[in-house]
Amino acid sequence: MIADSRSHGAITTFFTDRIGGVSKGAYASFNLGLFSGDDRTKVMHNRSLLCGVLNIKPTHLVVPNEVHGSKVMVVEEPGLLISSEQRDEYFKCDALVTRMTQVCLGVTVADCVPVLFFDEPTGVVAAAHAGWKGIVSGVLPETVTAMRRMGCLSENIHAEIWPSISCAHFEVGEEVVVRFAECFSGSEMRGIVDYGYPKPHLNLREAVRLQLAQAHLSSDHIWSHPDCTYGSSRYFSARRDGFASGRMVAGVFVG
Repeated sequence: MIADSRSHGAITTFFTDRIGGVSKGAYASFNLGLFSGDDRTKVMHNRSLLCGVLNIKPTHLVVPNEVHGSKVMVVEEPGLLISSEQRDEYFKCDALVTRMTQVCLGVTVADCVPVLFFDEPTGVVAAAHAGWKGIVSGVLPETVTAMRRMGCLSENIHAEIWPSISCAHFEVGEEVVVRFAECFSGSEMRGIVDYGYPKPHLNLREAVRLQLAQAHLSSDHIWSHPDCTYGSSRYFSARRDGFASGRMVAGVFVG
């Protein structure tokens, strides 16, 4: 259910695996994603199980309907009062930020890079979904900007990069490499693109790390989990298993 977690005083960050839920088939068993074809009732049951482990109200788990862009939304009380179906339309974005306690912000992933943020002095937390499109669209700097608007200082913001697809398994076309070259310098691209394969491979985690550094986060405030979602059967992987498969959640909340 929860593959790994970290504690930072009152702030908890975590990442789920695919074990311990009620979904069947390609979604077996702890699928937390609503938008890849699984039965909604089963997904909501799985989310309720997660909330029980986290000891939060089911309404206090907020997960966006991700669109692979750069939109960031602030979660406040009104967003908790609408139904889960209404949230599908309301929270169409790729990053969430809040200063509310006992509210868990999560993003669903199955290869894309989940990045969790927290600022201990202000209690502001954020969760971002960074696929390759989100990275080149600027979802991460936009998330940091949203946190600054809420009173955070760059030097106090921590970021955590949770399990995602590794460079060894992320083959792309040259058109994707071109998009990244528009966002990163030549020297940075040498650390992002690996041409040691028949087609180029991208190191999304390195791209994320570079963008966080560009947003003035301290290098010792950026942490990365080693696991590859594609390479481990513990996790769902859209590239390995197909789009119609399960999703994990990376989440952060202030207790």
